[in-house]
Amino acid sequence: MELNSEADEDTKKEQEQKEEEKEKQHFHVLAVDDSNIDRKLLERLLTVSSYQVTCVDSGDKALEYLGLLDIQESEISRTSSISSCSSSSSKSSEKEVSKVNLIMTDYSMPGITGYDLLKRVKRSSWKDVPVVVMSSENIPSRITIRCLEGGAEEFLLKPVKLADMRKLHSHLLNTTNIHDTIIDSDHNNNTNKRKASSPEDSDRRTRIQELPVS
Repeated sequence: MELNSEADEDTKKEQEQKEEEKEKQHFHVLAVDDSNIDRKLLERLLTVSSYQVTCVDSGDKALEYLGLLDIQESEISRTSSISSCSSSSSKSSEKEVSKVNLIMTDYSMPGITGYDLLKRVKRSSWKDVPVVVMSSENIPSRITIRCLEGGAEEFLLKPVKLADMRKLHSHLLNTTNIHDTIIDSDHNNNTNKRKASSPEDSDRRTRIQELPVS
């Protein structure tokens, strides 16, 4: 009886592990780091942990991927290419971006820093997407407090380890429907704009202006 009980427990654990791995495959992580070595390491750790990964090498590229760059910033950003670890599209329109369930960013980067990226994300329609900040600073306490107060979900000390990947899952569970909400909101805004300036309204205004005045 005891042997059967142990076998049932082992089977249950295996099923739970398989379900967890299958669930992770639906989660998409946007990884941001200007260091090629750290970026490749992060890609490998996330891939081994069964996450879908897209890597970019700067805060500008991350904002462009999320559709948060303004016109001038976007023109500057196009001078360098996006380093993608997946087959996802890198279009700047939110409607063309595959869902992002988590953003992992290095703290110290040239141009737009990880902290700048965090602030921009939290002021945008992506504000509910969890952000994890990474840093190799020897005394990270000041940075940790600053980032957590700025809305970061987690702070990781570099180099990132495989054990750190286990901390991500709890942050990802509540983000499954966030992207759909963003897309629906963007679609509704565009629909309202089209309604406000529809050809029928324009023709109606033209006909009214052409009516003879008695």
